[in-house]
Amino acid sequence: MRYSSHVIATLCLGAAAAAHTKLPFTAAYTVGLVIGSLLPDIDEPSSYVGRRSFGVAGKVKEAFGHRGMTHSLIVWGVLAALVWRDSASPFTAGLVLGYLFHIVEDFFSVQGVPLFWPFSSKRWKVPLYRTGKGMEKALVGIAWIAFVYFGVNGLFHEWWWSWLSMW
Repeated sequence: MRYSSHVIATLCLGAAAAAHTKLPFTAAYTVGLVIGSLLPDIDEPSSYVGRRSFGVAGKVKEAFGHRGMTHSLIVWGVLAALVWRDSASPFTAGLVLGYLFHIVEDFFSVQGVPLFWPFSSKRWKVPLYRTGKGMEKALVGIAWIAFVYFGVNGLFHEWWWSWLSMW
């Protein structure tokens, strides 16, 4: 997926999670979702986050390849446990979920993801879309519609109050 597609799809999934759980749909949570949705692509120097990584993306890609270590559920679990242990907050919840949602979104691409790296480099996938092609655009359109649906059914109100309460 392109970076903007990841952001939109992740915001939709994060809104759905907040709508169906006790997760607060706050400004901090949504910022965490957006950052988390971009982080796994730190392994690609030409990605949105890679171009802003001060050379880190090139080193990660050189060591592990694109859609390698950073797209593993094992690595995600370790990182999530470490981050959550040190700072449980709505932002952290968004960051952890955003990262997970990115992996899930790429699972549906024709390239797939190595879900169980470092134990296996096999790429798991349900090839639903090719990056930048029509099916990805259709899925993003559906995600926008669903995001707006969740928003007008109460989440936008919660988000605005969280934003205003920071001031």
